[in-house]
Amino acid sequence: MSRTSLLNGAAVSLALVASVAMATRAPRSASTEPDAAQRVTDLTDATGVTVQLRDFRRIVSASTVADRLLLELCPRDRVVAFTARSAEGPDGHRFAGATTIGSLDDTEAILALRPDLVLTHNVAARRRVERLREAGLTVFDLGALEGRRTLTEDIRQIAALCGAPERGARYAERFDRRLDRLAPGAPSESALYVSVYADRLYGGARGTSYHDVIVAAGLRDLAAHLDGWPQYDAEQLLTLDPDLIVTREGMRATLCDHPLLSRLRACDGAVIELDGDLLDDPGVGMLDAAEQLRERLNARTAEAPR
Repeated sequence: MSRTSLLNGAAVSLALVASVAMATRAPRSASTEPDAAQRVTDLTDATGVTVQLRDFRRIVSASTVADRLLLELCPRDRVVAFTARSAEGPDGHRFAGATTIGSLDDTEAILALRPDLVLTHNVAARRRVERLREAGLTVFDLGALEGRRTLTEDIRQIAALCGAPERGARYAERFDRRLDRLAPGAPSESALYVSVYADRLYGGARGTSYHDVIVAAGLRDLAAHLDGWPQYDAEQLLTLDPDLIVTREGMRATLCDHPLLSRLRACDGAVIELDGDLLDDPGVGMLDAAEQLRERLNARTAEAPR
């Protein structure tokens, strides 16, 4: 685990301990100051920049993952803008009437909102965040999107920035519990996530939500020994030859009409297509995707000849 993750994990844990302690002791007089050890004053983001915790009231989200988490963890009136992508997505009704921004590159639009905090997962050029900081804005960069292994930390950090560490701890625990309960027991069937982009075959291995969805649904991911988004060729997929292939809607024909890939066992009725918006969501949407995949697997089992 990185030093930044350790620092942030400790900071958020201290915030939770402090809040519980203050709730259970006798009320303080107005002149009594809380113990310094009980006050968490800052968090360090993925770039090593320390952000002082305070009562943020004009939060701008430049991340679709942060969009969903803010809806769950932060009062709506404290968020002045979400991403346009979330507002235009399948859950767009949840962002009805909200101001939106296109990307971190919309510097003027972001500045015009007068935010006191900008949240982002800066998975591209670091310079985009630096420009906003040079303009005087407070930016908290949540860092890389690596599926479940970074999402829990994102939940805790955003909750702390919203002044609600206890809510974040409960939400993270509930999310993990639901994922873990989807498919108890050892996995039996093997699977791979495969998709086609610009005539190239890509997968999703450890450190991606695709891997987490496959595992949570009770399958054995044949790409679990890899990291990130491996690129395959047809021969590699034929060698792996998984029991099932998980992909987005509309991709089965593209894969199985290929002269070589048509020989995959999965092309004989075992390519499972999921809603692309759910499957591609690296945030809390991975739970919805895993539930949808589990439902499809249960349906296959029920339809199998006995």
